[in-house]
Amino acid sequence: MDTGICTLVDLDVPIDELVRAIAAAGFSHVSLSHDPAHAFYQTADGRARLRDLLDETGLRLNYIHAPLARWVDLASLDEQTRRASIELTKLALKACGELDGNAVVAHVSGLLRIPDSQLDAMAGRALESLDELAAYAGEHGVMLCIENLPGIEDCSKVTLRVMRMLENDDIHFCVDPCHATILNPDAVELMRMMAPRVKATHLSDTMGEADSHLIPYEGNVDWGSVTSMLGEAGYDGVVDLESSLWMLRMRHDQHRLHREDPLPCSLEKYLEKAQLAARRLGEQIRAARRN
Repeated sequence: MDTGICTLVDLDVPIDELVRAIAAAGFSHVSLSHDPAHAFYQTADGRARLRDLLDETGLRLNYIHAPLARWVDLASLDEQTRRASIELTKLALKACGELDGNAVVAHVSGLLRIPDSQLDAMAGRALESLDELAAYAGEHGVMLCIENLPGIEDCSKVTLRVMRMLENDDIHFCVDPCHATILNPDAVELMRMMAPRVKATHLSDTMGEADSHLIPYEGNVDWGSVTSMLGEAGYDGVVDLESSLWMLRMRHDQHRLHREDPLPCSLEKYLEKAQLAARRLGEQIRAARRN
């Protein structure tokens, strides 16, 4: 299966250098992180530069992660905030289409704390936003995927409501096993519910308590179940990792380590390990699909 990794792997490295390193590691695809300023896709000149970079390296664009901030909220009950969030996501969709990418991955909400009394109304607003964005995505020849979020954040409650209420077949899922596993005994059930709609992956690992973005097989994610569910659902997309040396290095620099964090290494070595993990995951998904 094709393999990819998101530029979240190291946002301290300039985009040109990083994309070349990803290509040198043997990945077929690159995905762009939540930070438009790192990839420069927010301008026509930036998109032209990215096009040249993709042509030079032979990499294909898999997805762009829509911009993130705590205020960016497709489910917001404040209409101005909701409209601004929609426009940011449309920026990513337009860029993805111009760069012949496959999808844009979006968060339904970014709020950490939401009153229970607002959850249903926010889910309704989110569905309105997603219907509009799915139509826009179709106009640009890309898919719209929403991502499962860590259960310790209230935005995940809105996201789960939306996932269960969805009727629009043009809205897809991006499965994040790391998010699903954090302090969640029902992680496998959540991912099984998502599997039939999954069109993109954020594959990284965790010991179970934090959003660590480790390389798969470095933590406690049940990769046997993840790959079986994806294979049985017929997933044949890119095996795309969202592991992050950048985040690991920051935790070490700030002395805020997660349990059993490994030591940082060079970008070249990290990408080599990530590529091996991606190939292993792809083999497991393919085997489950054959069965």
